[in-house]
Amino acid sequence: MSEDKIFFSTDDCWHRIGVWGKETPRCKRLDDFIHCQNCDTFHAASLKAYERAIADDYRLEWTKVLAGNKETALSHTISVIIFRLGDEWVAIATRLCKEISRIMKIHRLPHNKSRIMRGVVSNVGEIQICFSLGSLLGIDKADRLFGGGENPVYARMIVMEVASRRYVFPVSEVGGLHHYTEADLGPLPKTVSDSSASYMKGVIKWNDKTVGCLDETLLTSQFERSIK
Repeated sequence: MSEDKIFFSTDDCWHRIGVWGKETPRCKRLDDFIHCQNCDTFHAASLKAYERAIADDYRLEWTKVLAGNKETALSHTISVIIFRLGDEWVAIATRLCKEISRIMKIHRLPHNKSRIMRGVVSNVGEIQICFSLGSLLGIDKADRLFGGGENPVYARMIVMEVASRRYVFPVSEVGGLHHYTEADLGPLPKTVSDSSASYMKGVIKWNDKTVGCLDETLLTSQFERSIK
């Protein structure tokens, strides 16, 4: 019997019809939750796993590991969320990504002439300002793919939080989580537009693609200026 079967009395549906499963039909709740980790069933099962008793041999093993030479620790890596805007792939630090949600209705603000500030959205009962990151970076056709475009199933909204301020912007597709080191960060190629280069600190390689890493300080500073 697998370790999961021992720890979880509930049906481990995430291994069968969820994101880690191969059975069909897929779980209907994925349309709402997107990932099993957001589902209450998975959450309840995970709590049971955390509340289980720790085996003596497991406790002894980790006591030795934590008491070992600190110099054997893994080298520092940077975690980012990679996403697509139009035809371009960019990334932001994972620690800034508060939430990834389905596309929300954008309510335009009267007399708003900013090309960066698109309007407001209702996110979990809170009104948040929605921005066009594609317009800020000068990425052509970024807006065309949002919502009902060529790949509507992949369209998402990212809620970024910096210093307790939240910024929402739609993206064409979320690629996933990636880790890199400072040594992996390369210079911006000459083909990058001046608009994009102004807000990027370098590029990394991911799945044979070149991904621009956003400078969150410059990015949020411009978001703030667009509000005023």
